[in-house]
Amino acid sequence: MLIETLDTAVSVNGLYVLARDVQRILGQYSFNLFVWTHDETFRVSLLGSATPLIYRDQYLVLCTGHQIKGVDPEDISMLTEDGEFAVTSSGYTALRSGAEGMLHDLQDIVIFNFNDACEEHPALRQRFFKVGEFPPDCMSDAIVAVLNYGYPSKDQLYELHDKNHIGSRRRATTLKAHRQPPDETLLHLKPLQKLTFSPDGLSGGPNFVIQRSGKDFVAYFAGVTVRAGAEDLYMVKSGCIKGLLDTAIDVRS
Repeated sequence: MLIETLDTAVSVNGLYVLARDVQRILGQYSFNLFVWTHDETFRVSLLGSATPLIYRDQYLVLCTGHQIKGVDPEDISMLTEDGEFAVTSSGYTALRSGAEGMLHDLQDIVIFNFNDACEEHPALRQRFFKVGEFPPDCMSDAIVAVLNYGYPSKDQLYELHDKNHIGSRRRATTLKAHRQPPDETLLHLKPLQKLTFSPDGLSGGPNFVIQRSGKDFVAYFAGVTVRAGAEDLYMVKSGCIKGLLDTAIDVRS
């Protein structure tokens, strides 16, 4: 089912919006991951997708470790809305080596803290999705759709040399749960339609689930993309990411 075909409203962080607007509204809670290059001409480079969340009053940006391989984490940045400034994080958390039995894809999640950046540039705060409740367990027929967002590498427009400009293009894809892999931290998803673009660059981007709860429809943060192909997508489930978020916050407390 396409979410746009629902003649109803969906609760997004406690506010009800028309179903036809949900895909657009949730899309604002994703962005291109930038890295500061220290080059005077090509000052920033793109590293795919990222997931910005407010959790326990902390402004956190999630991506995957394989996106930032070979990059100094201190150079990971967000661009301000006007594109004038690239602001960096004030620290990050990564599970470089998990406990025995820890599974690879969950270990691949990296969490950056952008509290200081959001204090200096308050307009950034509106780009973070507030995580209150995590998706409750439910029967499959209560799941209306999973919405994925990301910035495919081949879609992005580099005009740095002559215009000092980068054009970010976001893709939105509607998916359905396909099966539960042996790795319980993952969920295997299938797009309702085969992708018409290269999925390279979707890693790190957010997924949201629309679930029916009684008479209501509610949008929840569902997880972070870790692998994607033309017909398959794997995400680390938000319930499993919760522990990483708590660790990232408690380590800084």
